[in-house]
Amino acid sequence: MRYQHKVDIDSPVSRVFAFMDDVAREPEWQPGIKAAYKEPPGDTAVGTEKRYVSEFMGRRIENTYVTKVFDRDQKVVYETTPDSVLRAKVELTFTDTGSSTQVTMAVEGKAAGALKFIPKGILEAVFRKELEGSLTLLKKVLEA
Repeated sequence: MRYQHKVDIDSPVSRVFAFMDDVAREPEWQPGIKAAYKEPPGDTAVGTEKRYVSEFMGRRIENTYVTKVFDRDQKVVYETTPDSVLRAKVELTFTDTGSSTQVTMAVEGKAAGALKFIPKGILEAVFRKELEGSLTLLKKVLEA
């Protein structure tokens, strides 16, 4: 499954990027996240891990993402570790449009663990809805 969604946010790239990079703030715009941690603490760099406890379709999910690309204010790529419930690659790009920041989130994933028993069409529809909802909430939070 691969899905991409974009949102324009009336805020500078540096502010949007910093907000999205702050793992402690992720539950503010991704309501399914119940807990999030970064290892090691401090600034994100290639190799930094972000660990999440989420709820997805009524199930508790634990995933760890490793930072593969980190270009401040431009692009970040994360991939899940083999022990994660979802095999995923997430690519975030940040574009200064002159009057706003365009955030593009592209996600490529494959269900594993308990999620692999959910029919693919249902899983994709719920996933797409959650992604769109998260980016809409991100815009609302940052423009408030």
